Amino acid sequence: MDLSEAMDMAINDERALQEKYSRLAQEENNPFVKAFLERIVVDAKKHEKRLRKKYEKLLAGLKKKAF
Repeated sequence: MDLSEAMDMAINDERALQEKYSRLAQEENNPFVKAFLERIVVDAKKHEKRLRKKYEKLLAGLKKKAF
């Protein structure tokens, strides 16, 4: 596995986590549990954005060193 595959896998895992908890939140009747699950989705979105930034930074660094 190379770096791009590993980063794509991590980003896809975050996206799957978002979808899973979003579905659970939609089905939930308890407002506290629903709010908790929705917060997990928000946190996962933030984490996905951070992963993307790190990925882009790593690729930019590798491109500079390669040329």
